Amino acid sequence: MKKLFRLIPILSLFISCTHQPKEYKYLSNGVKLKLLAFGENEKQYNNDCSVVASIQLYAKNKLVFYQDEYSVFSLNKSPFDILFSELNEGDSASCIVPIDAFDKAAFKFNTKNWNTDTLSGTIKIQKYLSREELNSFLERNDHELVEQVKLKKYLTFINTYQNRNGVIFIPEKNGTGETVSEGKTVWVHYTGSFLNGIVFDNTYNRSSFEYQYGTPNQMIKGFEIALSGMKKNEKAKIIIPSQLAFGDKGSATGIVPPFTTVVYELEIIDIK
Repeated sequence: MKKLFRLIPILSLFISCTHQPKEYKYLSNGVKLKLLAFGENEKQYNNDCSVVASIQLYAKNKLVFYQDEYSVFSLNKSPFDILFSELNEGDSASCIVPIDAFDKAAFKFNTKNWNTDTLSGTIKIQKYLSREELNSFLERNDHELVEQVKLKKYLTFINTYQNRNGVIFIPEKNGTGETVSEGKTVWVHYTGSFLNGIVFDNTYNRSSFEYQYGTPNQMIKGFEIALSGMKKNEKAKIIIPSQLAFGDKGSATGIVPPFTTVVYELEIIDIK
């Protein structure tokens, strides 16, 4: 019996040690990874597969990259390739990614507004898909329903927002003076992106957009809804579902796919 009592503290110490939180593993290019849970599948990533992964990354407390379980990575030079190579199907992990990995990515991000050197968040590998599996995955999904589910999940990461006739409006800076109204000429800067943060348009790289408010067919409907009543120097983030953006056809340029919610960071430069 005495021997048993002597063993109890030793066993307790062993159990407590084996349940200590794991430290981050240092990968290449400054990426860090800490495994949170193992999946039941040992299927691994390879360069020929597509990846279905849930990813949320924050710049300090601001969500700047969001990818859900309905979205597929099939791009070269993804900033997440090094993470994919470390995780099996079903695994989830915390991660820290330097923003210069996004500067080098094949797709564009508005990293200048992140005001940090690193992003932190979580990643979960849902599926690794072969080309045949990818085609089947895409065919199974109702694109309109998937868009609604994506938007609903995205909004759970936002604390407060306004719903303006179907457009999600998030004030960022108050304006003064003139307000946008019918017939007024408006100069606006904007950055257009998808829910995952990938930028598809940016007027800050050129001149501001000049627009006479109310002119038919010059602006997507959701943009007009958001602009109404905004003031000079006002800034806002707006989220526009496809029925108020580029619809079931996508943009004429082909950059914005059908049934795709878009996000704009707006700044009213002038109103006359």
